[in-house]
Amino acid sequence: MYNKKVSLLLGGLALFIFTPLIHAQCAARFDKVEHIFDDFESYHALQQVDAKKELRVSVINDESCQLHMVLTSENQTQLQGQFQSVPYQIKSTQSQLISTSSLRLNFIESSTTLTLLIPSGTPIKSGMYTDRLQMKLYDQGNKLLDEREYNIEESIAPRTSLSVLGYNTFSNTINLGELIPGKEYTMLPSLQVVTNSDIQLSVSSDNNGKLIHSLYKDKYAINYSLDLAGSWLELNNVSKHKFSYSGQTVYLLPLKIQLDDFERQAAGEYSDIIRFQISPLNY
Repeated sequence: MYNKKVSLLLGGLALFIFTPLIHAQCAARFDKVEHIFDDFESYHALQQVDAKKELRVSVINDESCQLHMVLTSENQTQLQGQFQSVPYQIKSTQSQLISTSSLRLNFIESSTTLTLLIPSGTPIKSGMYTDRLQMKLYDQGNKLLDEREYNIEESIAPRTSLSVLGYNTFSNTINLGELIPGKEYTMLPSLQVVTNSDIQLSVSSDNNGKLIHSLYKDKYAINYSLDLAGSWLELNNVSKHKFSYSGQTVYLLPLKIQLDDFERQAAGEYSDIIRFQISPLNY
């Protein structure tokens, strides 16, 4: 009779110990995907540092859970645009590469931080670029707990600049020296165009392609022609030229001038003002 009572007591004790372990399970879920930093939209190929986008992914109900996340890029870690695809990199201190477009990430204090990078020097045409990140949350037994998608939408703004190579101001004076009939002057600086879009370059002459005498403006003038990167321009009206962006960021456009034959011109100084204007083309 005594032995039977002891046996029942021990059986009840065993049941009390193991019951809580049967019902314990991880109920973690994704909480927020926070946008921390982004300078993708201001990126240009001549900058010296990588463009960066930072995201923080957090979870909830992760007490006593050992979690990891598998992150996959829908476009194979490329920003897809209308005209081109731009490769980027994903980095995190808590990540392990699974494939070219997938990472396994662990969580520290219920969150993990992602850094997306466009390496400096990458040529990118202005426009809209997109990708979709797919996130899957797993427990220590590789059971899928939750899923989340994050859409990347970046608008790279058109950026253009125009300068005369070797000059630092917007207004530059070029001295041709002695004016000789029919002479071609080739020792002129080049225009430098920096752009990430299709552009239109407009060229005009204040005197419609004439060098005018500084004192006798209405009496003495010398006609001339301007060559821009191998093309002679008509300067009696605004000359417009379109350049299609094709992955090249810096364009050098050499200039040269040829004087018409002339005679019986007064000695003195002759001048004209040539204006160059550049603008992006939006289709």
